[in-house]
Amino acid sequence: MLLTCLLSLLIASPLVWVLRPHQYPKAGWYLALIPTAITGWLLSQMAAISHAHPLTERYPWASELGLELAFRLDGLSLFFGLIIAGIGAGITLYTAYYLENDRRMGYFYGLLFAFMASMLGLVWADNLLTLFVFWEGTSITSYLLVGYKHESAEAQDGARRALIVTGSGGLAMLAGFILLAQAAGSYTLSDILTTPHLVDHALYPTALILILVGAFTKSAQFPFQFWLPGAMAAPTPASAYLHSATMVKAGIYLLARLHPALSHSDLWFWLLFSFGGITMLLGAISALRYYDLKRILAYATVSQLGILVLLLAFEGEIAYGAVVVGIISHALYKGPLFMIAGIVDHATGTRDIRRLADLARSMPWVAVAASIACFSMAGFPPFFGFLAKETLLETLYHHAEAHPTTMDGMMSWVAYGGAAVAGAFFVAYSLTLLIETFFRKEAPALNMAEKEHDGEPVEAAHVHHAPSFGIYFAPLLLATLGLLLPLVIGPIQELLLSPPASSIAGETLHLHLKLWHGFNFVFQTSLVVIGSGVGIYFLRAPLRRLLQLPPEWLSGVAGFNQVYNGSYALARWSTRLVQGGTLASQASVILLAAVGFVLYALFQSPLSDIIRIDITNLPRFHELSMAVLAVIAAIVTVRSESRLNAIISIGVVGVVVTLFFIYFGAPDLALTQLLIEVLTVVLLVLVFYRIPPETLPPKTPMTIRRNVLVASLVGSLGFVLVLIAGGTPHASSITDFFKLNSVPAAHGGNVVNVILVDFRGFDTLGEITVLAIAALGGYALLRASRLRAIEDLQPTEEREK
Repeated sequence: MLLTCLLSLLIASPLVWVLRPHQYPKAGWYLALIPTAITGWLLSQMAAISHAHPLTERYPWASELGLELAFRLDGLSLFFGLIIAGIGAGITLYTAYYLENDRRMGYFYGLLFAFMASMLGLVWADNLLTLFVFWEGTSITSYLLVGYKHESAEAQDGARRALIVTGSGGLAMLAGFILLAQAAGSYTLSDILTTPHLVDHALYPTALILILVGAFTKSAQFPFQFWLPGAMAAPTPASAYLHSATMVKAGIYLLARLHPALSHSDLWFWLLFSFGGITMLLGAISALRYYDLKRILAYATVSQLGILVLLLAFEGEIAYGAVVVGIISHALYKGPLFMIAGIVDHATGTRDIRRLADLARSMPWVAVAASIACFSMAGFPPFFGFLAKETLLETLYHHAEAHPTTMDGMMSWVAYGGAAVAGAFFVAYSLTLLIETFFRKEAPALNMAEKEHDGEPVEAAHVHHAPSFGIYFAPLLLATLGLLLPLVIGPIQELLLSPPASSIAGETLHLHLKLWHGFNFVFQTSLVVIGSGVGIYFLRAPLRRLLQLPPEWLSGVAGFNQVYNGSYALARWSTRLVQGGTLASQASVILLAAVGFVLYALFQSPLSDIIRIDITNLPRFHELSMAVLAVIAAIVTVRSESRLNAIISIGVVGVVVTLFFIYFGAPDLALTQLLIEVLTVVLLVLVFYRIPPETLPPKTPMTIRRNVLVASLVGSLGFVLVLIAGGTPHASSITDFFKLNSVPAAHGGNVVNVILVDFRGFDTLGEITVLAIAALGGYALLRASRLRAIEDLQPTEEREK
């Protein structure tokens, strides 16, 4: 059934693109049925799935190589699957109204369903290589979604940064997976999680660091956090789905999945503790700096992801419960807030909160959803965000109390204070979003510094496109779930929260979460946090000016651009250095390098052991005649002053090679060689017929000596290699193996074809892949907008000519 769910999304992806859903008013409601059905099936499995009794599906692919498509549904993967499919259903419905009348809506839906399938495959995979394939699927589809508005420079930059950062991290993660599989002796995740003493293996530190690089880049941890705000150039449905509930949680899922196997070490604790804590504070404080609704929410997402990474550094029931509560609460308030930002933009034409005011009057239901989601993000009781904040503080407090004299205990107090500061900023920017957008009476008078924004005068915004029920139904429903679930946390936690916590722990757990834990130290801290956050809200104007002080060159985007531009400058410099001469000089470098490597290999052993000539097997007259003819034709080719004579001479060389193949029993190669020679001669004649004759300057003596040296060395090397190949064999021939196995093992008759297709299958596949990529690259160059723009500038007469 897991594979069926994935196939339903993968099949729907191209179909919905072809069906052009922008033509049908109710398309969003029908398309939402696919993720809704997956959500319903997952809900039906909640009672049967547990840490001890997962659902597994395995489909053999290449049994001889041990490759299979393996899926596993346990508490953690079911939990993430519910979030992906459930919120995906809401996003699917929301998209139809957000992109109404957009002719490319089908393309967006196709990418959205492909991303949804990739994300579900990632969390259901029970094999490291399968997980990596789906991981890269999320990177590629998210790149296309972020770059949906491909004509926008901002979208191009954001998509490029996201792909390069997450793609590079994915390659590092793949290397870590390989090392981890070597240490565990298996690529199957369920086997790795039960392998004892993995942290004591010599490969553990390197594997862990490489895997963490992949997880940190995907989940926007410091110092890779800069790509996430730039990805807000994506359409709002993509931002709400990818960057709040799904893709950025892929790194969190990976850390949670590998937690039972890799977490029992100081290296794990300090890396997650340090990078998660820095990201938590950096994102929370930075969010108050901006005026764009989506950018504020993006930095808030960065901070929440840092909190989750920080929590995964710890062990214990409280920490595991805090991770699970943090994941679901964040999805249920951040997804709606992103959609609300899109509704505001859709209705007013702006996301700049300096231009927004009193939207609650014209959009009351949107204001209700925004209020619920903002109160939850601020951590006000009795919302889900309050429970997430309480469990975070409780985790840090209990760890500090349990280790009062150790370094990690003292650092837990530091993290406790940092979490309180981050929580205060959560309150501040939550109130800022809510009050400035929906409940203040009018936008304040703009000072001169704010008079110009993006080259245009900043004016108060007005609702010119009132939102319909369909566009705010999904955010209102998700926000309401975030309000109601904490009120029934007792009955639902055994089904919804304990199974994923058990998977993180590696053993069966029974959580005991509740909204009210008494008037204890943690609750008192929460009250201080809320009060401090209200104070920061009233002081937001001077704080914003203070946060504008750091220079732009200190930002991660500036650093990325420097590395990106520097790599291009290095490539241009090396290209000029290596490929700046003539074709002959470049070929000389390549040929001399080949000669050097082969000579080094030959001189490692005495030549008498390498070259074994059977003097009794001398060449016959016709063989010598063909060899002499080939040599004469080659000399004529290079010495001829006429292009036509040179082409004819080189054709003679090719025909002689064809005769060699015939005499030595290779008619298929002879036929191929003859066809190639005929086509080559014809094409050369046609090409040089069109190219006007050119008189080249005479070669310098140094160039002539170089050419003679290179030709002599390469010719001598070829002669020696022929002597080696034609002499007495150094090992038994593999001909008999191919003859015996081409029919029974490879189901073929022609030995050459069997070797190419079966025994050299991967090599042939690689060659086909290279050709396909080259063809796509050529097509992309021909279709490049710059080339079309140049063509459009040309006069009509020149284009027709």
